Amino acid sequence: MINENLQWMKTPFAHRGLFDNVNVPENSILAFEKAVERGFGMEFDVQMTKDQVLVVFHDDNMKRMTGLDKDIRETTWEEIKHLTLLDTDQKIPTLAEVLKVCKSQPLVVEIKTHKNVGVAEQLIYQQIKDYPGKLCIESFNPFIVRWYFKNAPEIIRGQLSCDHRESPLPAWQKFALKNLIFCKWNKSQFIAYDVNSFQQCKALEKYRKKMPIIFWTIKTQQQLENNFDFCDGYIFDSFVPQ
Repeated sequence: MINENLQWMKTPFAHRGLFDNVNVPENSILAFEKAVERGFGMEFDVQMTKDQVLVVFHDDNMKRMTGLDKDIRETTWEEIKHLTLLDTDQKIPTLAEVLKVCKSQPLVVEIKTHKNVGVAEQLIYQQIKDYPGKLCIESFNPFIVRWYFKNAPEIIRGQLSCDHRESPLPAWQKFALKNLIFCKWNKSQFIAYDVNSFQQCKALEKYRKKMPIIFWTIKTQQQLENNFDFCDGYIFDSFVPQ
């Protein structure tokens, strides 16, 4: 169910921008520019460097995208600001740079899980609170979602989840996260669930009556058509929705 204030979440969100990881790397300024050109919303990932610079980058380890075999959270901005993404001239953008490029398009800001919840969240809040368009935050970490409920309740917040089959977490934590047990506690206002495992979560049907359900990540037009009736909105990549 999606109330009037959250109707904007029906916007198709381009996963990490409109990228192909050949000429246009994921989470790059070019990928976000292309999404804006096509009128899509955008989903992207925020991490914090060791010296507290907020950057838009998905992986913890930087090797896949930059060749540097190091955790981005253990680097300084000075160390990584000149690195290029894959075999392109695109570099790791800061959150401030991405927000400027996105103009006023709807955004889903994923905050990657980390220790010491609160420091990054406060810094992110300071940058997103005046964004001129519609915006929400999401995280796999229920404590991050709760931080926004307690400290910045005007920011729309949502719980990310999946079956957690590949997670190294203890079995009880995987069960709790998979079945959305923290959503009432952290006051989630929407749920973003893996399209490939949502049918394994019986609790999702209950939440569908209370809040928007966003599916990630839709990879084909056929997958979109097969699952469109089960969600209120979706995040996509690898194709352009019709």
